Amino acid sequence: LGTKWSLGQDRESPDFLVTEGTHKFGLEVTEISIGPQSRTGATMKQNESIAQKTINAVQSKYKSQLKCKRITNIPLRVKFSGDICDNNMKKVVPALVAEDLASKLAGYNVRIDLDDGLRICVTKGFRDDWFYMNDSVGWVDSNSIIPITDAIEKKSKKLIAYRKAVGQDIRLLIVADRHKNSGKLIIEEETSLDTMGFQLVYFFSYPGNVTVFK
Repeated sequence: LGTKWSLGQDRESPDFLVTEGTHKFGLEVTEISIGPQSRTGATMKQNESIAQKTINAVQSKYKSQLKCKRITNIPLRVKFSGDICDNNMKKVVPALVAEDLASKLAGYNVRIDLDDGLRICVTKGFRDDWFYMNDSVGWVDSNSIIPITDAIEKKSKKLIAYRKAVGQDIRLLIVADRHKNSGKLIIEEETSLDTMGFQLVYFFSYPGNVTVFK
């Protein structure tokens, strides 16, 4: 945006009281997802969360193995593809230990094909990044207006409470995380939008650009 925001402390209703120069405004933040929605949220996003927790658990077990061997943490980029069922995931840590990654130089990479359709691609790097490829390679949806409008309408019902808490200038930041299939949303053409009482609405197609609706 070319501006500097001081977010202050986390709060609720709205999420932040932002200072921009000498001006202050309330900022509410929400995330949108594509795919079927249930009463508990977006189904696709929930499934992605379950998959990531499964991978995080394996990563933690691997680090525990290193600690037992008195080996310092080895930063790895590990891409999982295929079936991440419990039986397959039990084979990941022994496979990584067998690679003796502590002895390898940064940049070393290897593809490990485990039984029953699970593949892991491992690169020794400078930071950890373990993720499920199946949740990251979908198509990007350029028709974002409907979920954006739905998010604005939902949050607009709380505008009176927001204004009472921090003043009249209330803005909404809507985020779609394109690292995951559930967040692959963009706006390809310039369009207008009813902000439903918000002073400004920001749509952040992360990690890309921000579209501002006035």
